[in-house]
Amino acid sequence: MTPTISIAAAIVIVSILAIYAAYLGMQLRRQGKDQRALLESLEQARIQKDKEARQSIRIISRALVQKELSETEAAMRIGFLSQQVMATTAETELFSVFKQLAEATSHIPILDDWINLERSEKRRFTVEREHIEKDYSEFIHSSASQLAEMPLAFSFQR
Repeated sequence: MTPTISIAAAIVIVSILAIYAAYLGMQLRRQGKDQRALLESLEQARIQKDKEARQSIRIISRALVQKELSETEAAMRIGFLSQQVMATTAETELFSVFKQLAEATSHIPILDDWINLERSEKRRFTVEREHIEKDYSEFIHSSASQLAEMPLAFSFQR
């Protein structure tokens, strides 16, 4: 092989590799752009979910303050919703009493299980629930009053 053919072959190989490298670079940039768009979409969904959970917590807290639902029902609902919120330290402390009450009453049947209980069992569980609620009442109502004014948007740090 002559040196001219070797140089030409080398130039062709290097050119093909350069074109392939440029193609891979474009693919990598496109993947990065797609990934950033996906992350932005997920962030927006997380912010929306946080806002919706916060709104629900505010509504439930107001209903509790106005005595439109039992403390136990509010505790179960707020305890669940609090897991969907990016809570501040102060909010986490407010949520903890609801979680404690929900845990303390978790053995009491709900929904269909409640409907299927005999009247005497319902009465017994109602008395027990009210006794447990009485132990938490002051803390629950204090927290509910504060949560009723909870901000709808959490400031996410990037």
